[in-house]
Formats: sequence, C-alpha cells, structure tokens
Amino acid sequence: MNSLRDFFVSRRLTLGVLVLAALVLVACDGGPGESWPGVTANADTNVIYVANNKSVVALDALSGEKLWAEDYTYEEALFFAVPVGDNGTVFVGDYEGRMHAIDATTGEQQWVYEPERRMIAGPISPDPKDRVIGSVAVSEDAVFFGLGSRNVTAVSRETHEELWTFETDHGVWGEPLYFDKTETAPATLYVVSLDHYLYAIHTESGDQLWKLDLGGAAPGGMTYDEERNWVYVGTFVSEIVAVDLDAHTIVDRVKVSDWVWGRPALQDDILYVGDLGGNLYAIPIVDNRFGEFADIDIADGGIRSTPVLTDGMVIVSSQDKHIYVVNKELDTVEWSEKTKGEALTEMVFVPSGEEGQAGLIVVGTSDNDQKVVAFDYDSREEVWRYD
Repeated sequence: MNSLRDFFVSRRLTLGVLVLAALVLVACDGGPGESWPGVTANADTNVIYVANNKSVVALDALSGEKLWAEDYTYEEALFFAVPVGDNGTVFVGDYEGRMHAIDATTGEQQWVYEPERRMIAGPISPDPKDRVIGSVAVSEDAVFFGLGSRNVTAVSRETHEELWTFETDHGVWGEPLYFDKTETAPATLYVVSLDHYLYAIHTESGDQLWKLDLGGAAPGGMTYDEERNWVYVGTFVSEIVAVDLDAHTIVDRVKVSDWVWGRPALQDDILYVGDLGGNLYAIPIVDNRFGEFADIDIADGGIRSTPVLTDGMVIVSSQDKHIYVVNKELDTVEWSEKTKGEALTEMVFVPSGEEGQAGLIVVGTSDNDQKVVAFDYDSREEVWRYD
C-alpha cells in the first residue's frame, strides 16, 4: 500500500484521480500503513507530543528527553495524526478510526473510543474500518474529528461514547474548528472536506447549520481571522479561499501555482502559505480583499506544513528534505538545512527563554533514524533527535 506521501510524487495527476486514490488509501483495511509523524507542542509546559507508527510519546522540547516512563501503545494501532492536548489530556486518533485519550503527564490510557461496526458473519462486516488522519477539535464536553474516507464524529469526553456522526461525501483530513456558543449563535463546528464543502455543524445535535461550496477539495485545516470572523483554506484546485462565517459566503479567492494542502499562517493581515510545487506565498488582505501577493520558488518538493512565523522570518519544511528560513518579503532565503527524510509534518518553534537566543525549530521526517529533529535557529546545528 502506498503512503500519503505518494500524493506529492503524483501531483501532476488530475484532481479526480488524486482524490480517488486518496479515498481508496484511507478507506482500505489491511496491513500496516505509512505516513509522516504527527508532531505538536504544549507551549505552557514545553512538551512535544509525537504520534508515529505504533506509539505516542512525550518529549522535552529543549532536550528531546522522553518524559513518559513508557510509550503509549494500544494493540496493533497505528498513529500518524497530530495529537492535541487539552486540560491534562492528549487526544489522538488511529488508523482503525479509534480515538484515544491519554494522560498528558504519565502517558497512561484514560479511555479509548471504538467505533461500532455491524457484523454479518463472524469477523465479516459491511462497515470498512476507517482512519483518523487529522487532529481533533475539543470542547469542554466533546471531541470532534474527521475520518479519512468520509464523515465527522463527536465523542463524549465523559462517557467516551459517540454523540453523533455528521455525513460528508468524502474524507475530512484537516482539523475542525470549534466555537463556543454566543448570544447570537449556537456552539458550532466548522469542517472542510475533500467533497469541496465547508460545513457548519451544530455541536449539540450534529445537524447541519449551513454549507458552502469552496470549488475544490480542501485537504487541510482552516486558519481563523478573529478580526473579520473569516476563515482561510487552501484547495486542490490551487486556490486560497476566504470565507465570511457571518455571511456564509466566499469573500475572495486567489489562484496560486499548485495544489495547496497546508494551512495558511496569518500575521499582520498577511497570509503565508506553501503549495505542493515548492512555492511560498505572502498574500496581503487589503480593504477586505486579497491584494497583490509576493511569491518565491524555494523547494524541489511539496510544502505541506503550516509556515512558522518568528523574528521577521517565515520557516517552512519540504518534501525535498530541507527546512527553509525566508525573510517575510520573500526575496531572500536566509538559510536552509537538510533533514534525513521528507519533512512534511507540522513544525514547532520552541523559544529558548534565554536573552539573545531564538530557540529551536522542531520537525518530523519520514526517516526512521530521524523521526523528529530539533535545529538551533541561530547556529543551524542539530540539538537533538528522536528516532
């Protein structure tokens, strides 16, 4: 079975062929799969959580030291989704469609949600096993996550039982966005899908509030603009789309050179985003529209991760086994550093906390001898690695 990384090799195929291959991949039931590690950080505790293959681990962000006495494992589960920490619990899905709640301090299991499957004869089921590819959104009461082939599931944090399933026509690979209720709106979950739609879902009932056709498959997550109450999302028709959540309309869209998988980063009314052709863009928001953008062709492989913005620089990682640091005008690559494997995970920037020292750039790779590596931002030297 091919890995998700194969999509970058075959990005010259038509969109329909790509999506068809994706649906077959994430829906099939078979032996061990393959993907890049899921990496995230808790900024308050300087802890990095890594989901990779058969285990989930916690690492000290500055030293790379393992913090749990034992790696978290569960039967033959495979983990590649980005873990999410909330209120002392780490949530991560696996390649059987299960959701795991792990004690963030000890690494011990709190609970596991197992999706129900109808059985018609012994181990035979008409319901194929699915995969959790993206990270979760959480509320005080529930965990929300998409599935690789189709649909969104809500699970109770208290009872660990399914609350509802919302049906989509194709897979949900990106992280949903959860918003608590206000005086004028109920608690709402926003989800984008490979079926081209952005959905607004009532989180208590699981009913659709509204949906909007984005014009292309949306494989990644959304970036929220609090000032405007907009979200920005990239698509497989090489567009960045801005959506007004109040009006339920597309405000603007901009065409780029190649398919966009990664989530944009927003700072000072400028969106920074990469595409699968190795291009990086800085797209300004001017008078509530997209303005003329700057771009630079920096990588020989796809850029899938969300850019990291720090110290006047944009940091991205690529399928071509490099990390790139580019100034925000996108006219100079300040430096680049090679990794052993394809660098397609979400990156983490860890401030050093010491005056005069910037911190560490942490990224996961496809190489088993360098599953996660941390580089010193100033010296560019490898500080630690987890393998």
